[in-house]
Amino acid sequence: MRLTASISAITSLLIAQTAFAAEAPSHGGFIGVTGALVTTDDVDGYNSAFKLVFGPNITENLALEFGVMDFGEMSFADPELSFTDNEDNAPVFSNAENGSIESFSGTETSGGNATYVGTESFKAQSILLNLRYNYALSDSLDLFVKGGANAWMAQVEKVRIYADNGTQTFTRSGAGSNETSGVELITGIGVMWQPIGGLNVRAEIESTSLDSFYVEPSEFMLYALGIQYEF
Repeated sequence: MRLTASISAITSLLIAQTAFAAEAPSHGGFIGVTGALVTTDDVDGYNSAFKLVFGPNITENLALEFGVMDFGEMSFADPELSFTDNEDNAPVFSNAENGSIESFSGTETSGGNATYVGTESFKAQSILLNLRYNYALSDSLDLFVKGGANAWMAQVEKVRIYADNGTQTFTRSGAGSNETSGVELITGIGVMWQPIGGLNVRAEIESTSLDSFYVEPSEFMLYALGIQYEF
């Protein structure tokens, strides 16, 4: 699984960094927490994201940044359903790109019917690995850029909608769930302001995506604000 391989790679990098730190001069480390507004055009309903970051400062400007992030629950609207005047025709689902449809014409004993099965919602959590480079703008204000890997996994809930054109009624029910995972690129830019020694206010914009067999390709922008402590 791609997620397992990513976790192994992250662990190996952490061990290597620890060995390097034992020989190189220490520049300290950091730990921080942020909350983010999530925006996307690919998901109908979305929530706030929360992230914990930590790691060592490799040099005065370069840091190795580990993190864990919870995207919150993402959801998709049900497809639109239309019935026809001819009861032998199957009902029509539209805006159904997040699932599949089976349609059947009417028989002597029943009208036409159609069944939609697709993604209703998912909850994604991530393990993050980034390199972050800081540019000093003043004694108390830094601009930073970063990039790395977003190894994520999600629980995907599915929905089934059965529609009968003979009675012009439909039923909606759960269709089970699946676990899925992936590894995507994550990049960001932001600023850190140090009002007092060791404590930073951190604001950043991040871009990443989610894409797997059970999750349609979705791109996200995250607008985050939080605090970070240097030690």
